[in-house]
Amino acid sequence: MEQDAFSSSPINSLPEECVSHVISLTSPRDACIFSLTSAGFRSAVDSDTTWQRFLPSDYVSILSRAVDPVSFSSKKDLFFKLCERHVLLDGGKMSFGLDRSSGAKCYMISAKALEIAHVDAPQRYWRWVSLRDSRFDGVAELIEVCWLEITGKIDSSALSPKTRYGAYLVYKLTETAYGLGCPIGKIKQQASVSIGRQISKSTVCLQTFHERYIGKRFRKWRVPHEMVKFSNGGAGIPKERGDGWKEVELGAFYNENGEDGVVEMSLREIDGLYWKSGLIVQGIEIRPKH
Repeated sequence: MEQDAFSSSPINSLPEECVSHVISLTSPRDACIFSLTSAGFRSAVDSDTTWQRFLPSDYVSILSRAVDPVSFSSKKDLFFKLCERHVLLDGGKMSFGLDRSSGAKCYMISAKALEIAHVDAPQRYWRWVSLRDSRFDGVAELIEVCWLEITGKIDSSALSPKTRYGAYLVYKLTETAYGLGCPIGKIKQQASVSIGRQISKSTVCLQTFHERYIGKRFRKWRVPHEMVKFSNGGAGIPKERGDGWKEVELGAFYNENGEDGVVEMSLREIDGLYWKSGLIVQGIEIRPKH
C-alpha cells in the first residue's frame, strides 16, 4: 500500500484551513506539486481557500467587465479557465487571463484599442478585417504606409505588483508583405516600453526576410540573423506562437506596486519613409517574463 506521508506527519494534526493557508503562500505551480505528494495535501490544495489567494484580489471587478459571463465550479476551476483561455473585456477591446505558474495578470490590447497612425483614413492605408484565429472581432491589416507607428497603453495599477513583464506585438504577415524586413542601414523598426523612469528601447524585425521591389516584380532574399545587430541581445527577432500568430518583444519592465502610472509600448519606423505593406496586427500582449 502506498505510504501517505501526510497522514504520518505532524502537519496532519493541523486543520485543513491552516494547511490551505500555508500552501496559498507559495505559488500555483508549487501547490500542484504538493497535491501529488499526498491525498491529504490534495484536499487542502483543492480548497477555495488556497485558490482564492492565487486569484487577483480584484478578479470580481475584472470579470464584471467580461463580454460573456464566466461560469466556474470552484476557485481552482476559475483559475485554470483563466490560464487556458483569455476572457474578452470592455466590449471586446481587451482580453484578460492569468499566468499558470505565478497567477500574475496577463492582458492583450486589441488593435482597435491601439493608437495606429493613419488607421482612420478610410481604406487607404489600413483596413479592418476578421480572422477566425483572432481573439478579437477585428484586426488591422496594413494596405500601404511609409510612416509606421503603433502605440499601446495600460495603467500599471491593472497589472500584478512585484512582477517583471514583457510587452509583445502579436501579428501576422500576408503572402505579399514587403518593406518590413530586418534593419538596413539607418532604416530600423524601433520598439520602446516606458513606465515611470524605466525606459526600454530596442531594434526589432517583423520579417525574417526583406522584400524589395525591382521593376515589376518582388525580389526576396533571406537576411541571416547574425547579420542583424539588436541592441537588446536578439529579443527583437519574431517568434512563432502556438496560436498561429507571430510575436516580437517590444521591451520589458518591472511593475513594483502599480503606482508608476501608464505603461506605454510602441513600435515605430518613421525615418526611412519607404513603403510597407502586409502587416496584420491583432494587438499588444502584456505578460510576465520567466
